[in-house]
Amino acid sequence: MNPLTPEDGTPETPAPPLRPAPMPAVALAPPPERVEPLNLARRPFLNSRPVVRVALLLWLLGVALLLVNLSQFLSYRGRSADKREQIARKETEIENQRAALARLQKTLDSFDLVAQNQKVDFLNKQIAARTFSWSQLLDRIAERLPNDVRLNRLVPLTGDKAERQLQRSSGTAGRRPAKASDLVPLTITGESRNDAALLSFVDSLFKPPFTDANLAREEREEDGKTLKFEISVQYRPGPPPAATGAGPAPRIEELPMPPAAAPGAPAAARPPAGGRP
Repeated sequence: MNPLTPEDGTPETPAPPLRPAPMPAVALAPPPERVEPLNLARRPFLNSRPVVRVALLLWLLGVALLLVNLSQFLSYRGRSADKREQIARKETEIENQRAALARLQKTLDSFDLVAQNQKVDFLNKQIAARTFSWSQLLDRIAERLPNDVRLNRLVPLTGDKAERQLQRSSGTAGRRPAKASDLVPLTITGESRNDAALLSFVDSLFKPPFTDANLAREEREEDGKTLKFEISVQYRPGPPPAATGAGPAPRIEELPMPPAAAPGAPAAARPPAGGRP
């Protein structure tokens, strides 16, 4: 008995076949521009190699910079230590120089420069008085003395008189300058027959080694012909300026060579060692 057959025994009509219901018309979406690749891995895959490489490069660069900074720091400490030592040595030298300067200044302050200058001036006057050449002075005055002028007295001033005369002529007091220290004041007293000869003599005393000639006094005698005068002038002893200059260079003359002797001629007899024939 067929269990699928009903009990009343009527045969069952077969059911019509099932057909799918028609789907409504739907507009299809356009396909995407990029299709993601199919990833069937259990965990997602990340490509970290570029990141690791960049991190490693940055780490190496940081280590290099650290080493460079460390070397520069060490070299700076070495240079700064040398500079500090040099500064310390220079400061010590400066202190030593200051101490030596203070000692020298103390020694210099202990000297009496005014007294030393007075001693030097006194010694210079004594030396000038001892080395004064009267013959040279008389020769130079005789070269300038006209025929109508006669000298009665010639007085060189030395010592304090010369100092006062130089101060009076220069108008300054104190120690004489180096150029004026060589001058010797002279007082010349004499007679002249006419004014022209006297003026010619005064004009000649303005030439070296004389200077600052001054006709201090002039008096005519009762006869009207004789003229007495007194002249003050500065005189610088020593050689004249022309003698101080360099003379002409000496000339070297070459003697002619003696003629050569003939090959067959006998040699000239030489004198003996004593120089006598």
